[in-house]
Amino acid sequence: MENHESPLQPRKRGTQEVVRRYLSFVLILFIIAFGTSLSIRANLGSSPISCPPYVLSLVPGAWSMGRYVMCMHIFFILAQILLLRRNYKKIQLLQILVSVLFGWYTDVTMWMTSYLQVPSTLAVSIAYPLRFIELLIGGGILALGIALEVRCDSLMLAGEGFPLAIAPVVKRDFGKVKICSDTALVCVGAIFMLIFFGQWHWDMIGVGTLVSMLYVGFMVRVLS
Repeated sequence: MENHESPLQPRKRGTQEVVRRYLSFVLILFIIAFGTSLSIRANLGSSPISCPPYVLSLVPGAWSMGRYVMCMHIFFILAQILLLRRNYKKIQLLQILVSVLFGWYTDVTMWMTSYLQVPSTLAVSIAYPLRFIELLIGGGILALGIALEVRCDSLMLAGEGFPLAIAPVVKRDFGKVKICSDTALVCVGAIFMLIFFGQWHWDMIGVGTLVSMLYVGFMVRVLS
């Protein structure tokens, strides 16, 4: 992406066009949340951006994953404001409402997909192929949502806005900054996991996490 600031500066459009795009964005958020939750239900590891909230949500007595998602996204919004300062567009403050809605969507879709989790009673030779298929389907739905989010060109999730804000500051390509951001989130999730659980859990951060980093990005390019 050559122009780092373009997604943070929506083009001038008519009222009907703006309303249509924002209503579409509300639906797109649900698609992204559903794809993320379905990928998690594969029990092969969460997507990079979901690592910290997912791990924290599994701590006994903790909040739901959706609440942690809200907190993480609001942190990203504050970081964008500090990084961009005067260049931060006030319209992007709507990301706060987006974060609340996306957090709620996360809890709803985690409940919906709980019925799609592969039973642990199945033989390994059957369970793992089914889990991998579920991971790919969830990743594909997530990629579709991200591709539509880009096409919608209205707002964006704070998780995408954060690395986009960093890119012009460090003068690096958005793609490289995004990889570094995802890696950092996985590391934070791993730290939480070791602190609260004392050992590595592959169903929290595992092969599915790595697949998500590579597969989702590839599918976004294909679906775009």
